Amino acid sequence: MSPADAAPSPVPMVTVDAMGVDVHLRATSTLSGTLLSRVRDAWSDCHVPRGDAGRQHRTLDLSPDAFVDIERGLSDLSTRVTLEALDALRGTRLLLHAAGAATDDGRTIALVGPSGRGKTTASRHVGTHFAYVSDETVAVADDLTVEPYRKPLSVITPGRAHKEQIAPSIFGLKDLPDARLRLTAITLIDRQPDAAAIGPYAIDTIDAICEMTPQISYLPELPTPLQYLARLFDAIGAPTRLIYRDAVELPALVRTMLDEPGHPAAAWTVPLRADDPGPWRVAPYDDAIIVAGRACVMRNGMVTALDQRGCLVWTQCLAGASTEAIVATAVAEFGEPEQGEATALIAATIEELRVLGFIEAA
Repeated sequence: MSPADAAPSPVPMVTVDAMGVDVHLRATSTLSGTLLSRVRDAWSDCHVPRGDAGRQHRTLDLSPDAFVDIERGLSDLSTRVTLEALDALRGTRLLLHAAGAATDDGRTIALVGPSGRGKTTASRHVGTHFAYVSDETVAVADDLTVEPYRKPLSVITPGRAHKEQIAPSIFGLKDLPDARLRLTAITLIDRQPDAAAIGPYAIDTIDAICEMTPQISYLPELPTPLQYLARLFDAIGAPTRLIYRDAVELPALVRTMLDEPGHPAAAWTVPLRADDPGPWRVAPYDDAIIVAGRACVMRNGMVTALDQRGCLVWTQCLAGASTEAIVATAVAEFGEPEQGEATALIAATIEELRVLGFIEAA
């Protein structure tokens, strides 16, 4: 093949800052001026900071075939950039599927929720009062530093098949402050149009973790992931559920949450395994914490909550206790059951844990 026949080298288009990762967008062949302008305009608020050495780099090559339908191509590009950055940061950051907003001095709140929960709408309302950090992912380092991801907002528009990608500045969302962003609050957003009352409400730590884990990318790749979340709550305060009727209420609610200290997180412990197993062998697990007599256990990347009786039986099995000893401990902890026999209840719990794969006969 002669040099003239060789495929042309990709042409740099723009580099965007995605959670502290430089994602270089390149054109593999000639793209129309209209398309180039649409891409640059959509990502115009996602600048890469200058003079920041040691950043990770990823490259995405864009071909005209991906933009036969321009609106679909721009929507897909937003997803591709996000996935590249998440992959680059896996195992090194807490990657929350959340909208983010920050005060002038860098205090940052993560509004966690699944797709369709209203994070982009929340960003449009909150971002006119606080700095827009992201409508998609809040990346948190061990020291609570937050790396912004000022991607275009993905906006549902009536009559359009795909979400429009619109730069946050078009909506008048605030720029980032000069201060370092640091996470100070996490809340699970919950729009309830008919709610009798609005505001942040306390949520049990284990319930919060179980609800949050589907909204955390690559959580199992963090060291002791459940303990990681528990330590995070120790540092910033207990997670909450933010109930609101309409997004117009969110700026005032967020202001209160950022200005007032949150409640301390619940105390937690780590279960201990005996050197010598008893009659019940506990299956391997990735991590576990105990809070107020309940357990949260991660196995093969999946998180399960055990109620108080399940937690007691499981931890007693870890300690090498016999079935008789487990029954005695349960009676001492909970008293005799109002209905049924303690022995039968514990036997049923043991069987349930066995069926679920938490324990097996030694």
